[in-house]
Amino acid sequence: MTQKTVSVEEIAGFTILAREPLDELHATGIWAKHIRTGAEVFHILNDDEENLFAFAFPTVPSDSTGVAHILEHSVLCGSKKYPLKDTFIVLAKGSLQTFLNALTFPDKTVYPAASTNRQDYFNLMSVYGDAVFHPLLDEWIFQQEGHRLELSPDEQSGRWRIERTGVVYNEMKGNYSSVDPIAADWAFRSVLPDTPYAYDSGGDPQEIPQLSWEDLKAFHQTHYNPANCKIVLCGNIPTEEQLAFLDHNILADLEPGHPVQPISLAKPWSQSRELSVPYPASGEDQKSTVLLSWVLGDSTDAENALAMAALTEILLGHDGSPLNKALVESGLGQDIAPATGLEGELRQLVFTVGLRGMDAKDKKDLEKLILDTLKGLVIHGIPKEEIEGALFGMKFSNQEIRRAGGPFSLIWMRRILRSWIHGQVPWNNLLFEKHFHALEDKLKTDPRYFESLIESRLINNFHRCLLSVDPQIGLTEKLDRETEEELEQLFNKLSENEKKALAEQTQKLKAIQEAEDSSEAVARIPHISRTDLLPTIEQVPRNIYDLGGIPVLEHELFTNHIVYLDIALPVDLLDTDQYLWLPLLARTIPGLGIPGLSYDALSSQMARHVGSFHALLHTSSAAPGAAESLACPGGIYQLRNRDWLVFRMKTLNEKLNPALDLVLPLMMQADFSDLRRLKDLLLEYKNDLDSSVAPSGHSYAISRASRSLSRSRLVDDLWNGIPQIDFAHRLLELPIETVAQKLASIRDELFTKSGMIVNITGQAEAIEAALSVLPNRLMGFAGPRPRSKNIFRDVLASAANAEKLHEVYRSGALQVGFAALALPASPFASPLQAAELVLSHWISTGLLWEDIRMKGGAYGAFAYPDGLEPAFIMATYRDPDPARSLDALPNAIRKALQALPENEELEKAVIGTFAKESRPRTNPDKGFADFLRFLTGIEDWMRQKKLEYIINMDKNLLTAATEALATALETAHNAVVTGNGQAQSCAEKLGVSVTDIPV
Repeated sequence: MTQKTVSVEEIAGFTILAREPLDELHATGIWAKHIRTGAEVFHILNDDEENLFAFAFPTVPSDSTGVAHILEHSVLCGSKKYPLKDTFIVLAKGSLQTFLNALTFPDKTVYPAASTNRQDYFNLMSVYGDAVFHPLLDEWIFQQEGHRLELSPDEQSGRWRIERTGVVYNEMKGNYSSVDPIAADWAFRSVLPDTPYAYDSGGDPQEIPQLSWEDLKAFHQTHYNPANCKIVLCGNIPTEEQLAFLDHNILADLEPGHPVQPISLAKPWSQSRELSVPYPASGEDQKSTVLLSWVLGDSTDAENALAMAALTEILLGHDGSPLNKALVESGLGQDIAPATGLEGELRQLVFTVGLRGMDAKDKKDLEKLILDTLKGLVIHGIPKEEIEGALFGMKFSNQEIRRAGGPFSLIWMRRILRSWIHGQVPWNNLLFEKHFHALEDKLKTDPRYFESLIESRLINNFHRCLLSVDPQIGLTEKLDRETEEELEQLFNKLSENEKKALAEQTQKLKAIQEAEDSSEAVARIPHISRTDLLPTIEQVPRNIYDLGGIPVLEHELFTNHIVYLDIALPVDLLDTDQYLWLPLLARTIPGLGIPGLSYDALSSQMARHVGSFHALLHTSSAAPGAAESLACPGGIYQLRNRDWLVFRMKTLNEKLNPALDLVLPLMMQADFSDLRRLKDLLLEYKNDLDSSVAPSGHSYAISRASRSLSRSRLVDDLWNGIPQIDFAHRLLELPIETVAQKLASIRDELFTKSGMIVNITGQAEAIEAALSVLPNRLMGFAGPRPRSKNIFRDVLASAANAEKLHEVYRSGALQVGFAALALPASPFASPLQAAELVLSHWISTGLLWEDIRMKGGAYGAFAYPDGLEPAFIMATYRDPDPARSLDALPNAIRKALQALPENEELEKAVIGTFAKESRPRTNPDKGFADFLRFLTGIEDWMRQKKLEYIINMDKNLLTAATEALATALETAHNAVVTGNGQAQSCAEKLGVSVTDIPV
């Protein structure tokens, strides 16, 4: 008997396990395994010049000390081959990277990076590969990134002061400062208590101090080995070249190690459960978030996962969806909880639904409402249009090309890892069409398929938990007191020698942080040359037409058969007091109905025909030298230095007509007489603003600090700053009838006298269709009318004449703070603005990073110029000591003057700045960006000159820009947003009083 031999393909030390056609991605998937170490690779080989790699490790937590999170930070602080204090930031300084990050998930840690430059790509891979497999993990790194005790004499009393700090420790204190992230974590932790998901992989600030340096090193040894590593590759660099690089440069000297034990499925419950957890509150009016969560099955079962995603869309996908509507109209809470939805990143799917702004005593009523609504759907059937809308939404989402904060391949990366780390083939959850067609086939054979899923997976599934996240006034202060008492007891137990040793440790760490990396170590980091930079901008095609008196811009670009439509109305014909109402107007119009069609019925129709519809506000100063008025085919229009309300719609090409039939009437006739619906939208808006302070405190601080530097900055602060939070709270005190009348009158005034401009992005057939149907639909409207007066100039003049403008805002729930500084800067596309761009990148990745993040323990610090206003902004993020940062921010500019970069250091700063300015965009983003450039007068030659100025930057120009900023420090404006512990000290430093943010 002859034995049949099967040939095994080997490439560069790897066995090719499979070559999988990925037709819907226009790619091929190559799955390989390193023969000697067992590391696995999956490459999505396509024609994309933006290549991405990611080293991924299953990192299963056994406690909430945040070891995986702290390790994620620590491995990028120097490695065997690249022994620098912070490899990550050195890479960020001088790389053309289009994405560079590290991400800790509940069950994995991922290190992705991307670049459009081949040499830069392999440079990044070399540094990241050495970082994850050969990190230094010195004790000082653990102390800096994780947690440490600092002992130093108090400047005023001279007594010893002991504090606990650390980058991750402070980051997570910020995460535990508001209800929404706490609720989101416990939504899945509550139903998976006997699994690793019961722990916070990011770290609980109360448990982080229990982690030791030895624990960190042990976790790395057991988890960061080739046998436990999955490497994702995406892009057009040949697989053979990438495998050879990995084999020779990354895996050559490694021992295989062992994969970690896979995460087991949770044992099903026979009885539902309840759980309550607290969140820090500062006001009597704050309420609970109540959630009902289910475990829905194996997330690696791709068909099951897609079916559950479809069911989630049916139940919750739009404002009129059955469960969404029942919740909002119940009156039990104020709005849908942000944690509501399907969690698909875990070993098992978790479905969550709930309300924010509830009385905890009503939580059983909420559970009954949810279950009764589900039972009603089973008995009476799901409306067919809801299923149709859900499937359309899923198809649209899969078809749209988007960047999601980075390259589109990041989405693929997450889909791949979703099942690959749990033992499935890499493409198991990657593909959509096969499983979507299978779902459609099931619906044809079983029209009640989704009703049966509701019955089996939700109603009769007792693996569910009713979670109440309840306000606890004084919780932040209680935790602070407990920490102070713990530290005081610890201090009292220290002998004099131990105190001396701890103080010396503090000084030793500071010495390390302040020391320069050796020139030899810095030279080891590979980087490209300034000569590799090409000062070539990507020009976006633009044509301008007259549409019956309305100017129309069109951008013919490939958009995968999706059409994007923007309709912008100038709002600066309104009075000053109407401006505060505009954010609510933009928020409410898309969520209302129209006369004769309720909001839920309209929302259901839109779900079947419209990919997305929303409104935004835009304000900007004009580019230097740009004329305020511009001649277009239909006339001369005043377009620059204006404020706009922009309605944005996108849909499939074939859905354009039915989409316009819905969207245009909604824009012009939104039914503000539906007072119940308007009240719900107002509460939702207010709650979103309240919950945004903890994650976005830096944005609020920046807005306040910079508002006097330009008219547009002032307007933006009214729309997106603390004044808007205050206004939203005051609106709740007005009769809802008054709110409705005011919004309707502003809407009517805008559409009566503002005029409009239209922007279309899509392929030729979609643009042609839009240009043919829009004239009749927009008949009676004209182009943008000139503003009647220059509003806000007097307010701006008053603010600008103030010698100094400093403010401190307090939110009692915050455990960390945010500091901001704003200065007048150089105009857009000038040589000095280019110098400010290079300077801001250099100090963000150098002086600010080292002083405020490494030494100060803040999660982040950064600087950037806004050339159109023009303003130079500096700020901190999740800062444990914003009072200290009020000195550190301006000192960074003063220090920069003494040691500006030159030679190779300047070259790296130029490369890093160029990378930021030349990041890839999707075609839809290009179309909208060009529209905004048109409205502000930014010409292609300006963009070209800016890149040329950056590439040719020299120390003399950098010196001139820094000197100008240093001089401007005399009139710098500061703003701080922080908690109770830091507010008073910041106010005393600035000589102002504390203002409380409404809660």
